Amino acid sequence: MVVVTKALTLADFHEAGALIAEMGQWDVAQCGVHGLPSEDVISAYYSDDAASLLEKCTSPSTGMYLARAGSVALGCVGYVSHGDVAEIIKLFVRPEERGKGVGARLLATALDAIEQSRCQKVNLVTVSFMTNAITLYRQFGFQECEPFEPAPKGLEEATRYMERVIK
Repeated sequence: MVVVTKALTLADFHEAGALIAEMGQWDVAQCGVHGLPSEDVISAYYSDDAASLLEKCTSPSTGMYLARAGSVALGCVGYVSHGDVAEIIKLFVRPEERGKGVGARLLATALDAIEQSRCQKVNLVTVSFMTNAITLYRQFGFQECEPFEPAPKGLEEATRYMERVIK
Protein backbone atom coordinates (compact mmCIF):
# COMPACT_ATOMS: atom_id res chain seq x y z
CA MET A 1 0.00 0.00 0.00
CA VAL A 2 1.28 3.46 -0.92
CA VAL A 3 1.25 6.07 1.84
CA VAL A 4 1.95 9.78 1.31
CA THR A 5 3.42 11.63 4.29
CA LYS A 6 4.86 15.06 4.90
CA ALA A 7 8.64 15.15 5.19
CA LEU A 8 9.54 16.41 8.65
CA THR A 9 12.90 14.96 9.67
CA LEU A 10 16.38 15.21 8.22
CA ALA A 11 16.09 11.49 7.38
CA ASP A 12 12.93 12.24 5.36
CA PHE A 13 14.79 14.96 3.49
CA HIS A 14 17.70 12.60 2.80
CA GLU A 15 15.15 10.29 1.13
CA ALA A 16 13.69 13.22 -0.81
CA GLY A 17 17.20 14.32 -1.79
CA ALA A 18 18.01 10.83 -3.11
CA LEU A 19 14.82 10.86 -5.19
CA ILE A 20 15.59 14.34 -6.50
CA ALA A 21 19.14 13.27 -7.43
CA GLU A 22 17.63 10.31 -9.31
CA MET A 23 15.23 12.72 -11.01
CA GLY A 24 18.15 14.94 -12.02
CA GLN A 25 20.02 12.04 -13.61
CA TRP A 26 16.86 10.99 -15.46
CA ASP A 27 16.33 14.58 -16.64
CA VAL A 28 19.94 14.87 -17.88
CA ALA A 29 19.59 11.57 -19.77
CA GLN A 30 16.30 12.70 -21.33
CA CYS A 31 17.86 15.99 -22.41
CA GLY A 32 20.48 13.94 -24.25
CA VAL A 33 17.84 11.75 -25.89
CA HIS A 34 15.99 14.86 -27.09
CA GLY A 35 19.11 16.70 -28.27
CA LEU A 36 18.93 19.35 -25.56
CA PRO A 37 21.90 20.72 -23.62
CA SER A 38 22.11 19.30 -20.12
CA GLU A 39 25.10 21.11 -18.60
CA ASP A 40 23.01 23.54 -16.55
CA VAL A 41 20.12 21.24 -15.63
CA ILE A 42 21.60 19.87 -12.39
CA SER A 43 22.76 23.25 -11.09
CA ALA A 44 19.48 24.95 -12.09
CA TYR A 45 17.04 22.38 -10.71
CA TYR A 46 18.70 19.63 -8.68
CA SER A 47 21.44 21.13 -6.52
CA ASP A 48 19.64 21.08 -3.13
CA ASP A 49 21.01 18.72 -0.48
CA ALA A 50 18.95 17.32 2.41
CA ALA A 51 19.75 20.22 4.74
CA SER A 52 18.78 22.88 2.19
CA LEU A 53 15.59 20.97 1.31
CA LEU A 54 14.70 20.80 5.01
CA GLU A 55 15.27 24.54 5.33
CA LYS A 56 13.36 25.32 2.12
CA CYS A 57 10.37 23.04 2.78
CA THR A 58 9.53 23.20 6.49
CA SER A 59 8.17 26.70 6.96
CA PRO A 60 4.37 27.12 7.29
CA SER A 61 4.06 28.13 3.62
CA THR A 62 6.02 25.19 2.20
CA GLY A 63 6.01 21.41 2.19
CA MET A 64 7.68 18.26 0.91
CA TYR A 65 5.83 14.97 0.66
CA LEU A 66 7.08 11.42 0.17
CA ALA A 67 5.18 8.47 -1.26
CA ARG A 68 6.31 5.18 0.25
CA ALA A 69 5.39 1.52 0.02
CA GLY A 70 6.55 0.22 3.38
CA SER A 71 10.00 1.68 3.89
CA VAL A 72 10.69 2.20 0.16
CA ALA A 73 10.42 5.76 -1.17
CA LEU A 74 8.60 5.79 -4.51
CA GLY A 75 8.32 9.50 -5.22
CA CYS A 76 8.18 13.02 -3.86
CA VAL A 77 6.73 16.46 -4.44
CA GLY A 78 7.28 19.81 -2.82
CA TYR A 79 5.86 23.28 -2.90
CA VAL A 80 7.04 26.71 -1.89
CA SER A 81 4.92 29.84 -1.53
CA HIS A 82 5.78 33.44 -2.27
CA GLY A 83 2.96 35.67 -1.12
CA ASP A 84 -0.24 34.45 -2.71
CA VAL A 85 1.51 32.28 -5.35
CA ALA A 86 2.73 28.75 -4.69
CA GLU A 87 5.05 26.74 -6.91
CA ILE A 88 5.03 22.96 -7.25
CA ILE A 89 8.62 21.68 -7.19
CA LYS A 90 10.36 18.32 -7.46
CA LEU A 91 7.45 16.09 -8.50
CA PHE A 92 9.13 12.78 -9.25
CA VAL A 93 8.04 9.16 -9.29
CA ARG A 94 10.55 6.38 -9.85
CA PRO A 95 10.17 5.03 -13.41
CA GLU A 96 9.08 1.56 -12.27
CA GLU A 97 6.23 3.11 -10.24
CA ARG A 98 4.84 5.38 -12.97
CA GLY A 99 1.34 4.78 -14.26
CA LYS A 100 0.13 3.50 -10.87
CA GLY A 101 -1.37 6.75 -9.54
CA VAL A 102 1.57 7.67 -7.29
CA GLY A 103 2.17 11.01 -9.04
CA ALA A 104 -1.52 11.90 -8.86
CA ARG A 105 -1.60 11.15 -5.11
CA LEU A 106 1.50 13.24 -4.51
CA LEU A 107 0.19 16.17 -6.56
CA ALA A 108 -3.26 16.00 -4.93
CA THR A 109 -1.66 16.06 -1.47
CA ALA A 110 0.47 19.11 -2.30
CA LEU A 111 -2.48 20.92 -3.88
CA ASP A 112 -4.66 20.20 -0.84
CA ALA A 113 -2.05 21.83 1.40
CA ILE A 114 -1.71 24.80 -0.96
CA GLU A 115 -5.48 25.26 -1.15
CA GLN A 116 -5.63 25.47 2.66
CA SER A 117 -3.18 28.39 2.56
CA ARG A 118 -3.90 31.90 1.32
CA CYS A 119 -2.43 31.24 -2.13
CA GLN A 120 -4.49 32.30 -5.13
CA LYS A 121 -2.43 30.60 -7.82
CA VAL A 122 -0.07 27.64 -8.27
CA ASN A 123 2.78 27.68 -10.80
CA LEU A 124 5.13 24.98 -12.01
CA VAL A 125 7.94 24.51 -14.52
CA THR A 126 8.31 21.42 -16.68
CA VAL A 127 9.76 20.54 -20.07
CA SER A 128 8.11 19.45 -23.29
CA PHE A 129 9.46 15.87 -23.18
CA MET A 130 7.74 15.21 -19.83
CA THR A 131 4.50 14.46 -21.65
CA ASN A 132 3.02 12.20 -18.95
CA ALA A 133 3.65 14.89 -16.33
CA ILE A 134 2.07 17.55 -18.53
CA THR A 135 -0.98 15.31 -18.99
CA LEU A 136 -1.21 14.87 -15.20
CA TYR A 137 -0.91 18.60 -14.62
CA ARG A 138 -3.69 19.29 -17.12
CA GLN A 139 -5.90 16.71 -15.38
CA PHE A 140 -5.44 18.77 -12.21
CA GLY A 141 -6.47 22.00 -13.95
CA PHE A 142 -3.09 23.45 -14.89
CA GLN A 143 -2.77 25.42 -18.13
CA GLU A 144 0.27 26.73 -19.95
CA CYS A 145 1.15 30.32 -19.09
CA GLU A 146 3.76 32.98 -19.75
CA PRO A 147 7.25 32.38 -18.29
CA PHE A 148 7.59 33.51 -14.67
CA GLU A 149 11.34 32.78 -14.40
CA PRO A 150 14.17 32.36 -16.88
CA ALA A 151 14.85 28.93 -18.35
CA PRO A 152 18.36 27.45 -18.31
CA LYS A 153 20.40 28.44 -21.35
CA GLY A 154 19.55 26.28 -24.34
CA LEU A 155 16.34 24.97 -22.78
CA GLU A 156 14.18 28.01 -23.47
CA GLU A 157 12.19 26.32 -26.25
CA ALA A 158 11.62 23.10 -24.30
CA THR A 159 10.68 24.72 -20.99
CA ARG A 160 6.97 24.87 -20.24
CA TYR A 161 5.37 27.08 -17.61
CA MET A 162 2.00 26.14 -16.19
CA GLU A 163 -0.42 27.64 -13.69
CA ARG A 164 -3.63 26.85 -11.90
CA VAL A 165 -5.88 29.44 -10.31
CA ILE A 166 -7.24 28.43 -6.91
CA LYS A 167 -10.92 29.15 -6.47
